[in-house]
Amino acid sequence: MQRELTENEVREHDRAIAEGWGLMKGEVMLADAGPVGKPGWFARRKLSKAIRCFETALSINREGWQSLWALGKIYQRLEQTTEALSYFQRAHDLNPKQPDVAREAGIAAIDAGDGVAAVRFSRAALAAQPEDPGILANLALAHLINGELQAARQAIDKSLGRAPKDGISRAISKIIEDVTAGKRPQPRTGREIR
Repeated sequence: MQRELTENEVREHDRAIAEGWGLMKGEVMLADAGPVGKPGWFARRKLSKAIRCFETALSINREGWQSLWALGKIYQRLEQTTEALSYFQRAHDLNPKQPDVAREAGIAAIDAGDGVAAVRFSRAALAAQPEDPGILANLALAHLINGELQAARQAIDKSLGRAPKDGISRAISKIIEDVTAGKRPQPRTGREIR
């Protein structure tokens, strides 16, 4: 049970959150928009400051799933997949019905090569948004890194059925075909797919 915060704690929490969001804006992928490529020195510096802000917020409110989600996004951007997955997992534990938390946890698990967790989180995201072709594509990748080629094929076929022109789903479909045909090795992490 969350304890009642003092007015000063609420002010400090809100200040830290606002500063953290300001620092990460433009530096992480949010709402299908954001930077591509490795973050440079200045971006890494801003993200390090944002990490401290969200850690401050968490020290005040341990149940702040939004802060955990933000930390997951930052570590995802910094390509620290284990840390990203850890924060998304904690955010999901606190708010399992939030589809974006489950989606990001699934992506982080794919990147970290944890196929079992990737399938579990992708299914949780899909339960909340069953018509989303992007989540189906993520589920296909989760099955693929987990070595479940038939399940991967089924998921990507559903994704393509909902969004036949989606370039990402088409690329995933081709990877699944190539792995099934023995033209490429089965990927074990998200990095091997990119």
